[in-house]
Amino acid sequence: MAITPYEEIQRKALELEIRQSLYSLISASLGLHFREIQRRTKIATGQLTYHLNYLQKVGLIKIVNDGEYLRYYAHIQIDDEERRVLELVRQKSIRHILLYLLENDNCNHENLVMNLDIAASTISWHLKKLIDANILNKEVEGRKSFYSIKNPELIKKVLIKNKDSFLDIVVDRFIEMWET
Repeated sequence: MAITPYEEIQRKALELEIRQSLYSLISASLGLHFREIQRRTKIATGQLTYHLNYLQKVGLIKIVNDGEYLRYYAHIQIDDEERRVLELVRQKSIRHILLYLLENDNCNHENLVMNLDIAASTISWHLKKLIDANILNKEVEGRKSFYSIKNPELIKKVLIKNKDSFLDIVVDRFIEMWET
């Protein structure tokens, strides 16, 4: 089967070791932001910017602005819904809130504050963000609000699929529980 000129350009782009390592990192850890890629690779800012832009230009990666960060994805197996969840769970506090809700469905703000090492105001801010992103349900009963995950299977899928990229012992324990 003949290789297209576009595929040849992509192949040549990955001949450089630095681009190959960047592409491998991004493929293995979808949704990393620039500074995290820089921390993991120890590549200078200008050089990293150049090579990431080049990989985007030849169609090997895509760059998505999530409102806070530019996130990098290899053009591989991730749909928009998974990408949206992955952008959120890249944030440690959100990841821990979702993990807690997966294990303790339909709990209130007070439960989250008592069981997570996260400030009450931070939890409130993240809960609003998760509701706005259509990840959580909020049910009000009297003066209390109870939260549950709308699609727990999607959250589990994203966490398990990307477990190696989180470097988080809490995620490791959760995934270990679900895989056994």
